[in-house]
Amino acid sequence: MSDQLIAGNRVKHATRTDWGLGEVVEGEQDGMVTIFFEDVGLKKFNLSVAQFLRVDGEEAVSDYLTALVKHYRHLVTSGLAARSGATTFQKAVENFRSHFPMGFHDPTYLTGQRSERDYKMRAHEMLIETLGPSVLPQLLVDQKYKEICDRAKAVINKTNLVNQYEKIWLSNGLAPADAQESFARSLGMQLYGDQPLQVRFEQFASMLYKISAAKWPIATYFLFLSDPGAQVFVKPEVTKSAAEVLGIDINYKPELNWLTYSQVLRLAEAIRLKLIKEGQADLIPRDMVDVQSFIWVTAPSYC
Repeated sequence: MSDQLIAGNRVKHATRTDWGLGEVVEGEQDGMVTIFFEDVGLKKFNLSVAQFLRVDGEEAVSDYLTALVKHYRHLVTSGLAARSGATTFQKAVENFRSHFPMGFHDPTYLTGQRSERDYKMRAHEMLIETLGPSVLPQLLVDQKYKEICDRAKAVINKTNLVNQYEKIWLSNGLAPADAQESFARSLGMQLYGDQPLQVRFEQFASMLYKISAAKWPIATYFLFLSDPGAQVFVKPEVTKSAAEVLGIDINYKPELNWLTYSQVLRLAEAIRLKLIKEGQADLIPRDMVDVQSFIWVTAPSYC
């Protein structure tokens, strides 16, 4: 390239196209340039040897790369870059395959004791059967608030996504009759209301604070299971670890808030698109259940 490379330029390596899209993070200086690539992370090049192709327009758009570079700059600013570095997406894929060699079609992934999909889908089916869009609204009309709460707790008990302490807090919070009505109406609004998702999320979160059960897993559990094609489940430590591994900032706050949830949605969508872009048929997600499982499995705490 004849034009000087400056920070922010999007490029591709002239010969190593498998590295994916890159962004210049340190412009040309003394014949050297530093570039962060989607699939291989940070690399420094001698421009007398390496050549790059400038990328513009739609070809240069990558929310995933933007998040990676943002995370890298955060590490540099905080002085952590030398110690932590940035884990590449390819390493995350390799980590996932180390547990499930056949990806999302691995028999162990689909069913059995180590399954990451079957039990979630069974919980989804239970929610639709007992609190689905043709069921919950009628229960509300009939003022069956305790029945709604009992069914919601049964759906939670269908999986291990919500820990025992969180289940106890929710159960205790739903003891009073007025709390049961508040939860039932809020759940109906969150899952099937006409308002924008942000309004429904914040309204449900506010109700959880009132009954002393404001925890991320409870706030997102029913949303995720009711619409696994678009919504995600937030398990704080696992989600934070996965975001760190994948280099995506989710602006995590322990308090329930829309910004964090919206960023986790962006994290999940970026991972979904990246997996599709990988072009490996057995790693193309069916839905956010597969994406959530990928997040869970690639977290350092997974075993």
